[in-house]
Order: sequence, then structure tokens, then C-alpha cells
Amino acid sequence: MLRFKQILCLLCLLPTMVFAQTWQAQSTDTQMAVLELFTSEGCGLCPAADRFVNKLPEQGITDEELIVLGFHIDYLDDKKGWVDRFASPVFSDRQRQLARLNLFQSVYTPEFVISGEVIHNWEKYAKDVIKAVKGFSPEAAITLSVTEDAKNLAIKATIKVEGSENRQYSVLYLAVTEDDIISKVSGGDNAGTTFHHQHLVRKWLGPFELNRQGETDVLNEIKLDEAWNQNKLKIVALVQNLDDGFVLQGLSLPLTN
Repeated sequence: MLRFKQILCLLCLLPTMVFAQTWQAQSTDTQMAVLELFTSEGCGLCPAADRFVNKLPEQGITDEELIVLGFHIDYLDDKKGWVDRFASPVFSDRQRQLARLNLFQSVYTPEFVISGEVIHNWEKYAKDVIKAVKGFSPEAAITLSVTEDAKNLAIKATIKVEGSENRQYSVLYLAVTEDDIISKVSGGDNAGTTFHHQHLVRKWLGPFELNRQGETDVLNEIKLDEAWNQNKLKIVALVQNLDDGFVLQGLSLPLTN
């Protein structure tokens, strides 16, 4: 009987052992552009920005050179007659932080920030800036390892930063993004619109301090939300110099089966 109970206990543990998954990725010697797009479901000008970003792959700007982070801000929730369920004050704070780094006092939607630089006329200049960033040599390298077990994501990021000034001012940020989210809006400027959100930021973490010697391991754990579709999730890591605002490198890791 004792041996039977031991076998039964092992069988109970087996599903966890079988279904635990690990994903890994490493940045290359190509500089990735990181587009941070700040929008709101209540903003009438934002659907055009979403369409612009979603059509970039058709124009030759693919995931191999661009990472998109779609932040939904919350400061329009009490002004537009529509509460954006994907908005967060954490995302609004990120937008204000980038404005300060660019020496601006105001924020707006939609707003494009590419590798740390605010792009005002995004329809005209965004694609040129993305291509220009690709021509830079990366000043940081990122390795990501993500393990899913018991509805948690264990993240290990190894960061290497080049240059004494970068090492002094650089930090790491982590994001969870999700694609293909359908959302029907019944109020505000976009009443009656059905959104198909891509690159939607679900979680934003950091800044994580980096070792000034140039190499740092960062460990973090994220609880999977039941509302998230895991097959549509990505873990994004970016290293940013908070003195000049430039994003030294980015890496996106899809959590697909």
C-alpha cells in the first residue's frame, strides 16, 4: 500500500513536470528599434495610428528590426466617456517619463516614441527613424530565458552593456505584450468601433538596476493572468540609458507552443 501511495504522488506531480515550458532568445548584432505607442480606446485619432503600425510589415518593416509596445494610458478615461479596460497609470507614468527625457512638458495621444525619441510627425518620419536606428551598432546585448510553471513565468535576463557612460546610466525594463485582442467600444470618440489590438502591453516592470561592471543577471517572476492568451504573449526586454534616453537594445521573445 505504501508503494502505491508513492506512485500516486508521483503521478500527481507528472502534469506539472510535463507541461512546464522554457523559451529562450538572444539579441543579435543588429540594433532593434523599439516603438512605444501611447494610445487610448477613447481617443478619436488613435485608430489611424494603430492602422499605421499594423501595416508596417507590409512595407518591409518586420519583427526582425522593430519591437512595438502598445501602451494604453488612463488620463483620458474621465474625459472621453469611455473607460479603457487596458489602460493603467503605470503606462501613463512611462509616457511622462519619456516626455521628461525628451525635455517636453506635455503628453498626448497618439504619441510615438522610437528608441527613446519622441516623433511628432510620425506619419512622415516614423519609418525613416526606424530604418536609421537599424544602422546603429548595439551598445547592449540581451539574453532571455522564460520558464512557465504552475501559472507563473520565471524570467532570467542577462544584460551586457558597453561603454562606461552607458553602464553608469542604463537600466532594464521588462514587458508582457499580447496580440489579437478584440475589444468593442460603445462610448467616447470611437463608439461603435471594434478594435483588434496588437502588441498590447499587459504588464510593465522596471527599472531594474544594472551592474556598472557591464554584466548583470536579472531574475523576475510574473503570475499569468487568466485573461491572457498565452499563445499570443511575448516577453520584451529593453535596455535604456536614462541620461540621454536612448534605448541601447531590445529583444522580443514569443511564448508560442
